[in-house]
Amino acid sequence: MVLYVEAGGGLQVVALDPKTGRTVWHDRASPGDITPGVAPALGVAGSTVAFLSPVGNSTGSSQLVGVAAATGRQLWHTPAGLFEDWPAPCADDPLDICTTGSPGQALQTLALRFRASDGAPAGAALVSRSPGGRALGPDLFDPGTRNPEMLLAVSGASVAWTRALASVFPARGLSSDYGWDFARVPAAGLFVGSVGGAPVRSTGSSATIDLSRPMTAGFRISDGTAVWRDAGTIFACGQPLPCPRQPAPGGGGLAYQPPTTGLRFRATGTASISRPPIGPKFSPDADVVVEGFDLATGKTLWSYNAGSDGRLLYQTPPLLGAYVVVLPAPGGGTVALNLATGAHRPVPPGSSGPSGAAGWCQSAIFYKTHVGYQGSNGPREYDRVGQAAVEPCQTAGASAATPQTVPGFVGTVVGGLTVWSESSEVAAAPTSS
Repeated sequence: MVLYVEAGGGLQVVALDPKTGRTVWHDRASPGDITPGVAPALGVAGSTVAFLSPVGNSTGSSQLVGVAAATGRQLWHTPAGLFEDWPAPCADDPLDICTTGSPGQALQTLALRFRASDGAPAGAALVSRSPGGRALGPDLFDPGTRNPEMLLAVSGASVAWTRALASVFPARGLSSDYGWDFARVPAAGLFVGSVGGAPVRSTGSSATIDLSRPMTAGFRISDGTAVWRDAGTIFACGQPLPCPRQPAPGGGGLAYQPPTTGLRFRATGTASISRPPIGPKFSPDADVVVEGFDLATGKTLWSYNAGSDGRLLYQTPPLLGAYVVVLPAPGGGTVALNLATGAHRPVPPGSSGPSGAAGWCQSAIFYKTHVGYQGSNGPREYDRVGQAAVEPCQTAGASAATPQTVPGFVGTVVGGLTVWSESSEVAAAPTSS
């Protein structure tokens, strides 16, 4: 089991024996020049694990390295440079590792591909002629230019198209600077996702956001032409809702799995956010509706009104299954909502799921590194967000004892064990049937 941990004031990659939890090897890692709000991810292809290794903490310079998962032995490394995205298996070929960066002394941003087996370059598409580009989703990029802000798509090792973000999201003030979430859906021939809206008020330490300002859209992978739009909605696949997906090829693996059903929020009211992140405060009129929709057309398939539960916009609700979440019920109580079908049923107080726990709750993890990030405004940032912790809980969110067996959707299944990360430790238990 290979994972990131915060250690020694920085980031490390650690390998554990999944049967015992014993540390097998560890190595220093770096967040490079990646936006602090994007959680760390490992590039895994077969038995090779790719991550960023630090070169210069003061500059964010790093190199992409590939190591043998079983031993930690370095197999290859790239030249040092500024990397703007965590490495990941490429969407069109999971045996390649993709990232975004400015290698060497190049003052430009490239969509980079490397063979996971030996680190050989497999393509470099020019995203921007200056540093600062970033991936918004598989094969979709923000080149970093503004006035106008642009979208750029890559096909293989070449740029497929470039067009103004406003041609897809025409409402005033929409920008990936205020958040983004995109999926690549080959079955529909579309990129599907949303960008956020500019705050209605902001200071150096806080901002007030109009929850109805974002927009969701579907636009062609081939040329970027918008096919449908839905104003006032926020795409929610993967963050913070688990989006229904096809099973991975062969029943496992880390290849990109496109969603089969879209999820979005239709929200009203405002949210006030302060730095450092302490959780948003919502206006009394805040209201959140969860919708499942057809990815190809944007048509709503089902909807559920979660009322004033604004936390739902930023925090995954308790999970009862891979795609079953616990939400407030009208008039009190809770319901179990199936995100794949929209079906819901009451959850009696104190009830338990088949795993023996009422639910599984996620919470945010924040960490610090020596590597600072310099945004367009303000001082360098050293606080970053990690992947979410998962812990057993009651349907109302209170902590619960760990059950004797744990369902596979909670973490990763290895040799009959489910292994998952809690807020301060990694845990394992027999997988429930």
